[in-house]
Amino acid sequence: MAHGTDHEIIRRTANFHPSIWGDQFISHLPKDNKVHEALESEVEKLREQVRREILLAAASNYSSQSLDLVDAIQRLGVAYHFETEIEEALQRIYNNRIDMEGGDLYSTALGFRLLRQHGYSVSCGNYQYVYGYLL
Repeated sequence: MAHGTDHEIIRRTANFHPSIWGDQFISHLPKDNKVHEALESEVEKLREQVRREILLAAASNYSSQSLDLVDAIQRLGVAYHFETEIEEALQRIYNNRIDMEGGDLYSTALGFRLLRQHGYSVSCGNYQYVYGYLL
């Protein structure tokens, strides 16, 4: 449009094929309040079940089960729901780690990593001595 000339801008259009999904994901209709409340109730029940599982695993003498559960919860990305329970479980594992002799290498490495990630002071030398494995 410089110098008073009238230029028509021609733009190409893309002829994309229509989506196989249609408009299904474009519009979102809010769910009925009863359905929403039922889903919220189910989610809360599942949270409580996981909380109980964490506490039961932490209270048992099977620290490897507790470590596996904490690791799975973190990998699923829902650990923020269970921060206090995870801290209690790791604190119990940290306090009782001397009694956990004879663990396998996987549990040793997992425990070392989780405790270190959560700020516990665990040295490689102590862990090697306690579990009998060289990391």
